[in-house]
Amino acid sequence: MSNHEIRRLLWHRYRGILWTAIAVLLITGFKAASEVMAANDVAIKATTRAFTSGGYTANIGGTTMLIVNFIVVLILGWLTFMWDNYTNFNHYLFSLRATRQQLFTQKLVIFGCTIVGSFVAMHVIFLGTLRLLIHHSASFNLSWGPELRYTLSQLMFLLALYAIVATIGLWLGQAVASALFTIIAIPSLIFALEGAFNLFSYAIGVNPYNTSYLASLDQSTWAGLGWFSGVSLLIIGFLWVMDNWAFKHLSLENAGNFMLFPRFRTAFLWLTVVYLAVAVGFSSFGRTVYAVVIDNYAGEMPFSISLALAVIIGYLTWSVGRVILYRQDHAVDAFKFKKLA
Repeated sequence: MSNHEIRRLLWHRYRGILWTAIAVLLITGFKAASEVMAANDVAIKATTRAFTSGGYTANIGGTTMLIVNFIVVLILGWLTFMWDNYTNFNHYLFSLRATRQQLFTQKLVIFGCTIVGSFVAMHVIFLGTLRLLIHHSASFNLSWGPELRYTLSQLMFLLALYAIVATIGLWLGQAVASALFTIIAIPSLIFALEGAFNLFSYAIGVNPYNTSYLASLDQSTWAGLGWFSGVSLLIIGFLWVMDNWAFKHLSLENAGNFMLFPRFRTAFLWLTVVYLAVAVGFSSFGRTVYAVVIDNYAGEMPFSISLALAVIIGYLTWSVGRVILYRQDHAVDAFKFKKLA
């Protein structure tokens, strides 16, 4: 079976959601341009994007496009593998005269081209609409170099996000449970990154409250673009290797389980425990919880409190996670130390 035939089959399968995603992003580009014009009212201000030493200052239109793109990529990434597992369409795919490598690659080609193509088209419509709404070329004051670098940084971030969510959809079954896991895991990424930086600061003897590793990162510069592209490519490359292996070894017998690869349940559980413990215990999210509890918004939290909060979150995650992964029928035993097998 040729790659062209596989793409045509997969496009027929997903064309509804893909056309919907494309239409939503194109409409968003036009709407964002209209919002910018309506909000600023003055042509020169409406088309000037501010770049400062602290990073890119998004206007109304830029924020709208990023949020909508984020949601669309989240949905597409989750559906890439999850939908076929949930509907048992994998039984049909794996019976075709095509290798799993072909199916895996062509899926990513279709979804990846849709994400990149619609992203570019959305920004073209946004800038084109602004240009049409402004009759004097002198008013079209856009810094093309910084604009392009920032836009490419956004695209790399979205592609990395897609890779992360697609991985969740491939490795986890049970649509509702995996959707809830995605809703928890993705928004907490920024807190996990912050928590990891804070732990690194503690390790080298630096006060994390006086240090900000990302504050000076400007996405509109070559250095910022290089950082975003480098980290994104590392994430995409690592997850591609992992998912490529997983798709080739995906067993239809495990359909319906929360974890589709039982041998990795323990590793997944402890990875989740560490991830959430760091994301909550050592981030600004944990500091906010601590500030609410003690009714003091000083902005700092002792390391001992961070560690205690991380232990509590880790225990709760371990308690619920082991029941979900091993014995869902033993929910009442979630917070007991007895072994579930």
